[in-house]
Amino acid sequence: MTSAGMRAFVDESSCVRTDTTQEYLIGAAIVTAGDCDEIREALRHLRLPGQIKPHWTDESDRRRRTITETIADLGSMHVVVAHLSGRNRKTERHRRKCLETLYYELGEADVLDITLERRSDSQDKQDRAHIVSLQNQGWHRGLRISHCRGGDDPLLWIPDAVLGAVNASFSGDVSYIDVLRGSILIEKRTPESLMPESGQSERP
Repeated sequence: MTSAGMRAFVDESSCVRTDTTQEYLIGAAIVTAGDCDEIREALRHLRLPGQIKPHWTDESDRRRRTITETIADLGSMHVVVAHLSGRNRKTERHRRKCLETLYYELGEADVLDITLERRSDSQDKQDRAHIVSLQNQGWHRGLRISHCRGGDDPLLWIPDAVLGAVNASFSGDVSYIDVLRGSILIEKRTPESLMPESGQSERP
């Protein structure tokens, strides 16, 4: 991956893995800045009439296949960071741990322009405070984050689908991740992540 002029677009997912564990995932699509508008245009047809945005959990199998095949043709590269933990309704700490790993990987690759999907105002404020705190500790000071609604930027649809494909693979359907596998540059766990339990496999 060449870093010059690269941007990252980030979404998250949280899924139950076993009776006692859950996994928080952060996904990033890495796109050349000069290609952003062209890729946005290529994605727009995926939004159905009346949809704010395509959303993996709401889509049929046929639509999911169309979405993954479209993304596979775009040339974007992807990063997936996972944090496996005990079952807990509070996931903000897991998000921070995933983002720290993501920021480190992107910073090392000099991908410093990062767009996160917007959540609530208070949650977005926490994201900004988090990156400021990391940079005050000496992390990549050139790294900048911004927030955008998922319906306002089709590039945010990419990580939603990539994470959806990852989650589908845990349920035994590897057809989607197989389409995207060649574009996943980095797939890591956070340092604090649990390891899968005995008998629970990693992603196929």
